[in-house]
Amino acid sequence: MTKRIRVLDANIDTHSLPETIIQIEHHIKARKPIHHVGVNADKINLMKKNPVFKKIINDSTLINPDGMSMVLAARILKKPVIDRVAGIDVMTQLLEVAAEKGYRVYFLGTSEAILRKMVIKVKQDYPTLKIVGYQNGFFKQNEEASVVEGVKKAKADILFVALPSPKKEFFIDKHMEEMAVPISIGVGGSFDVIAGELKRAPMWMQNVNLEWLYQMIQEPKRLAKRYIIGNTVFLGHILREKLTRKSEVEIG
Repeated sequence: MTKRIRVLDANIDTHSLPETIIQIEHHIKARKPIHHVGVNADKINLMKKNPVFKKIINDSTLINPDGMSMVLAARILKKPVIDRVAGIDVMTQLLEVAAEKGYRVYFLGTSEAILRKMVIKVKQDYPTLKIVGYQNGFFKQNEEASVVEGVKKAKADILFVALPSPKKEFFIDKHMEEMAVPISIGVGGSFDVIAGELKRAPMWMQNVNLEWLYQMIQEPKRLAKRYIIGNTVFLGHILREKLTRKSEVEIG
């Protein structure tokens, strides 16, 4: 039995990966557009600074803990046990299910070169997959309406969005109803991984919460500040909540 819990002021669903896929299929059949998000340390830091972004995340229909940082935070704060459900795993599972059941997919994000490389790889891996469109993420603000219209006309069942945060969350929240796609899901750097531009960390590094280090080594200029400073800030959020809860218990 799954439920929604609260970790560092973020709503988190306790769905496992298989349960998440079941939930997504339910919403595809319901045809009512929903927003699926994954929460990690960086998202928590953004939520703490931006109340609008926080509301978008917490109002989403499906919210996975996308990072061992959230699993560890829940453990430290004595919350119910949660499993990490990584965006890349959700995406690859959905591609497999979509290829089997005929769901229509649309890809939005990353550079044109990487996007085309990813589409070629996806077609090779899932030859029966119905790809109804794709669009790179380097569109200007005055082109946004055209991008939204393109997604709408494609009549996809699943929209994978690989824009940076918080851009992808704001984009989905703003246009979800207009695009009329049952599932809009942010998948971070998954396009780059599938295209072969980036590699996932070995499983042992994922299991000991060092995937962030492996990613930083691959992209030091982009990720060093985010992870070194960001992880320190995130740990500060955990410590403050733990101390606040301890103080409340002592006062009580």
